[in-house]
Amino acid sequence: MDRRTTRLLASLLLVIAVIIIGIKNFQTKSEAAATPPKKGYIEVKETAYADLEQEVEHWKQKYEDLKKKKTAPPDKPAVKMMHLNINDGMTSKEVSKQMEKAEIIKDANEFNDYLSAKKWQQSIQIGDYELTSEMGMQEIAETITGNIPEKE
Repeated sequence: MDRRTTRLLASLLLVIAVIIIGIKNFQTKSEAAATPPKKGYIEVKETAYADLEQEVEHWKQKYEDLKKKKTAPPDKPAVKMMHLNINDGMTSKEVSKQMEKAEIIKDANEFNDYLSAKKWQQSIQIGDYELTSEMGMQEIAETITGNIPEKE
């Protein structure tokens, strides 16, 4: 054999080797793609998987929102009732403190300031009164003073 023939044979073997390697790689990729997923699994593209993850987050958020709505609001505090007896010589501060202790009003000083602003501190009437925690400051003040606010 001469040199030319040897080179031709070597070139031919190289080309055949490259073709065989290419076919093998192509077959393994296509076989992997054609292989069905394991039992109980499905194949999903990456974009579809990302969409599914977003949908999961969306439903988790909806679940949390519904859970918050379903949680019953705290029960309204029980309505407190009080029999208030105002005697001769009692100051508005004393009356306010009695109502605060009975939980009819939240803050005795605030109620006393309200009476002061309306100039009703000296108008508190002696007597017995039925008060509840549902009454507002204005309603309580009107009840114990007998005053009706002026229309603005």
